Amino acid sequence: MSFIQRTLRFSVVGVTTAIIYYGLLLAGVEYLHGSAVLVSAIAYPLVLAVNYLMHYRWTFTASSPHTIALKRYLFMTGCGFIINVSIMYFGVSVLHGNYLLVQTIAMVVVIAWNYALSSVWVFRD
Repeated sequence: MSFIQRTLRFSVVGVTTAIIYYGLLLAGVEYLHGSAVLVSAIAYPLVLAVNYLMHYRWTFTASSPHTIALKRYLFMTGCGFIINVSIMYFGVSVLHGNYLLVQTIAMVVVIAWNYALSSVWVFRD
């Protein structure tokens, strides 16, 4: 599969899982009257599972066993979380930047991190 095809598939999976996440969040808060924090906490691991499976099967057509790929995926997303929080802290608390702009920068960095590691390590034998 070409770099462009893989990048397009990576983007489709990202948009799809974002739609699922926001759909669950909206339904849980607006229709089930749940706490936004609680609904978000429940939706997040569900969306991570969907994201992982879509990338495993479709984006990267992985052949490595789930016992390896899933551990790597969880490590990658855990590091992505730390990267995101670090950029947000530095950008907002230290530099006093606009939180939306800083979050956008953090998101770009984390997406690049996830794509790079997914391509060369997470879903490879």
